[in-house]
Amino acid sequence: MFLFIIKTLTSFGLIYAIFGFYGNVSDNLFVKSLLCVCILLATYWVDLYRFSKIFLNYFRAVRCLKKGRYYKAFSLFERLLSAEFAPSLPHLARMRFIGLGTNINVNAAKYFSERAIRNDYQECIYLLAVINFFGDSLSEYFTKTYGRMNDADVSAKKKKIIKKGAGGTGKVAEAEKTSATKKRRTSVHYSPITPDYNECVFHLQSYLEKASETDRDYGDACALMAYCLYTGKGVPKNIEKSNDLFRHAAMLRAKNVDYLKNCALNNTEVSNYSI
Repeated sequence: MFLFIIKTLTSFGLIYAIFGFYGNVSDNLFVKSLLCVCILLATYWVDLYRFSKIFLNYFRAVRCLKKGRYYKAFSLFERLLSAEFAPSLPHLARMRFIGLGTNINVNAAKYFSERAIRNDYQECIYLLAVINFFGDSLSEYFTKTYGRMNDADVSAKKKKIIKKGAGGTGKVAEAEKTSATKKRRTSVHYSPITPDYNECVFHLQSYLEKASETDRDYGDACALMAYCLYTGKGVPKNIEKSNDLFRHAAMLRAKNVDYLKNCALNNTEVSNYSI
């Protein structure tokens, strides 16, 4: 930051000198403008390169995520986070919770969600509420539902390791060792997380106050809040308000509303959930 301020002051000083001491301000405007552009490019080319690289990697990561290349997407989002690029946080939180392109780690998902909320990514309030509701009890369900990599990612990774180790078995072992080391370095310490319904209700209320009905998770947040109100988990029972929220969630076509309503009516525990 200090270097950026010094560069800015220096460049503005040079521009002022060009316009102030090279004849009248209106004289030779083309030459003066050209000199100013050259000064700005010479001063900020490193910053322009870094910004363009960050945004290019972000669009690549989002594209890989949409195409189902989860391993590549997660790798790019992690690289962006190392450059302190905050828009990668919501993606990393969701991918860590479900296990897309990486191993499931609820601790990491909670950590990324909290960082994203501090950076005004309010959609992560809902994800944090889901984490508070289930803890790490959904890990087995997500492992069965989602693969850590799709076939294209696995094939590409194998080809990359074989290519690196084409010179012999020693290089193959070295490539595998490097891959394992990288995996350990990017992993986050895991410790069991138990459900906290009070925190869940707090975050659901916060999300419903700040979010819009057009947001992707609004209907499911209503359904989960309705279940908590019906069963009295983290909040006093209120059947009437719960039924209103269930109806509203059904109107918004929430993915989990029918299942949560059945669990509430039959007094059974929620064992799976769609994110």
